[in-house]
Amino acid sequence: MSTHSGDEKEDTSGRPTKAVVGSHRDEEEVFGKAYDPRIVRRIWSFVKPYRDRIFISVAAVLAFTLTQLAIPLVIRYAIDHGMAAGRLDRWVMIWATGAFATIILINYGASYVQESVVGKVAENVLSDLRRAMFSHLQRVSLSFMDKTEVGRLMSRLQGDVNSMQEFLETSVMSVGDIVLLFGIVSVLLWLDFRLGLLTLSTMPVLFIVRLFWLPRAKVAFMAAHETNSIANGALAEGIHGVRTVQSLERQHVNFDLYDEKVLANLNAHLRSARYAQ
Repeated sequence: MSTHSGDEKEDTSGRPTKAVVGSHRDEEEVFGKAYDPRIVRRIWSFVKPYRDRIFISVAAVLAFTLTQLAIPLVIRYAIDHGMAAGRLDRWVMIWATGAFATIILINYGASYVQESVVGKVAENVLSDLRRAMFSHLQRVSLSFMDKTEVGRLMSRLQGDVNSMQEFLETSVMSVGDIVLLFGIVSVLLWLDFRLGLLTLSTMPVLFIVRLFWLPRAKVAFMAAHETNSIANGALAEGIHGVRTVQSLERQHVNFDLYDEKVLANLNAHLRSARYAQ
């Protein structure tokens, strides 16, 4: 934490020109690339012991997705054949009701299995990952610890691990989303080819919008991640050095410097939230 002597120049706000709080080192300089495919591939070594449960959850996701597609088709069959020409075909309605109830039960069971299994696997992988990281921290060089703020390190450890949990949970669900997307497209084209094409005519527009949105969104999300790390690092540094700060009577200087970092973090998160919405 920087201090200042009596002859150090001050800026127009009355703050010493060299006063800083927290680190000004670039995030990639401290922790490496924001996205490294080699590191991402290493994650699967933690998932491998639970691959049987992953297969079960994927099967449950597929069953859930197929029942989602079947529900409107059963309703369509009941309306077209059970209520044709102003009359009610009881046998068709009984069959449709039974099929509907069966599909709903399968849908509920598949949803329960996928949510519970994926959640347990993600928590187990998270626990293994935390143990491995703590073990690694005991072996890192002293020079790395001297150059790295504890606050930024803790922010990355906690934030990245939570992001990993979200990734593991959503990656399995995304299999069902992809199957559901192709299933909906197939059913639309099968029921009415021309109407299906008309419905899908918006897809090129959405794809073009995504081309412009994705690069800007990635920059915004990484900026929010980095400013959060910097703000937490400055906070930890302020807590550890509070005795020095008070003895030099520079609380107002540190507050102003930290306030700038918090405002930068706020603006970065607001920007990323707009892109997310």
